[in-house]
Amino acid sequence: MITLLKECAEYIRSHPENRLSKKLLDKIKLELSRNDGYAIVSTVSREDIVSVGYDADAVGDDDLERIAESMHEDHTEYGGYWVALKDACDELMIPRLLKNPK
Repeated sequence: MITLLKECAEYIRSHPENRLSKKLLDKIKLELSRNDGYAIVSTVSREDIVSVGYDADAVGDDDLERIAESMHEDHTEYGGYWVALKDACDELMIPRLLKNPK
């Protein structure tokens, strides 16, 4: 999604009045409609996955996207980002990291 938005923004800036600009804007609108009309306001990183105790090496790009989608409503409406991140990782059965003995 971020790549698409960057591509659209760059092209529209340099060619504001042509058909391709309209098509790119239509793509953005379609993508936004897939998110209940809301723009994506945050991302989930592999560092976030590690910070809540899960193995980020076991998480693919598609998994990150699914985690972000599952967290969307909770994060934007209720502010429960870290709880939602843990729940999403558990749901996808991402392995937890072993705690380092001290």
